[in-house]
Amino acid sequence: MRSSLRFALIALAITSARAEELKDILARMDKAALKFQSLTATTKRTEFTAVLSETADSFGSVRLKKGKGGTQGLIIFTDPDPRTIHLAGKSLEIYNPKAKTVEIYDAGKHITTADEILLMGFGISGAELSKNYVVKLVGSELVNGERTSKLELVPKSEEVRKLATKIELWIPEGKSNPIQEKITQPSKNYNLVLFSNIKINDPLPDSEYSLKLPPGVKKLHPQK
Repeated sequence: MRSSLRFALIALAITSARAEELKDILARMDKAALKFQSLTATTKRTEFTAVLSETADSFGSVRLKKGKGGTQGLIIFTDPDPRTIHLAGKSLEIYNPKAKTVEIYDAGKHITTADEILLMGFGISGAELSKNYVVKLVGSELVNGERTSKLELVPKSEEVRKLATKIELWIPEGKSNPIQEKITQPSKNYNLVLFSNIKINDPLPDSEYSLKLPPGVKKLHPQK
């Protein structure tokens, strides 16, 4: 009994000694943001629907880059329901290959908020986070076998709170970018995204961030 207690106390002491401080994480993010241009990664996305208490997983990839007119790139879902979301400035397109349709939207004034959430933890400095969110370091967790520091972000802006009441980031110790992100909506629904094969500033041509449509795709404008 004493041996077990001693082991537990030693383990707790080691864990506490390894814990990072929030100021160090934010300082690393400040440095990384100065160099950030683009992100590519494979993703596993878990969507939770509160009213049904159900979760659904989807798999795919993401290719995003910062541009003068806002975020540009592709969020690609490959399984189980193939579809692609294309962002280009204030334009947002959703391509459904099964239906052979692409829905075209004008994101308008909401694009800045969407950009901020999409690239949360990538290319955003610690100073920006502290300015726009109440930031807390809530603990250390293993994610995909990697020890991470978990940050909780509560938006200060009413505009952002309409989309997300809370954002959580899991950042590997000693690193600057998250490997997991959770966005909780006002409805209590949430999206949990696990990133892998992360590449920052991968020198891809501009064409890799564009939506390539096959012949015969019908263009829809739901806002009109």
